[in-house]
Amino acid sequence: MTTQNPNTACVCGSYSFEVPVHEDVSGDKVWQLKATGCIATTQSRFAPGHDAKLKSLIIQAGAGGHQVRRTERDTVVAKDALRVAADLGWEDLVRDAIARGSS
Repeated sequence: MTTQNPNTACVCGSYSFEVPVHEDVSGDKVWQLKATGCIATTQSRFAPGHDAKLKSLIIQAGAGGHQVRRTERDTVVAKDALRVAADLGWEDLVRDAIARGSS
């Protein structure tokens, strides 16, 4: 008897980074959250095409000098974009794209 893997959340939905927008009149910093917006489920690690969506997000963060955050349940880990890319096996590709200034 074979059992199928249940669908799990696509990995790309757990990554994000923040971009400073401005400082308000009380001196509080206002940030904009950049994320893939993914809520897909999949039987594999990524929904179709969502590895590219995540690579693009990581490249944007790296090009802007922002740390990438991965949220898993109640834990948030922030890393340099190239470290995140290395963890995913994409370091050379992301480094080259950041150097070219493209996504």
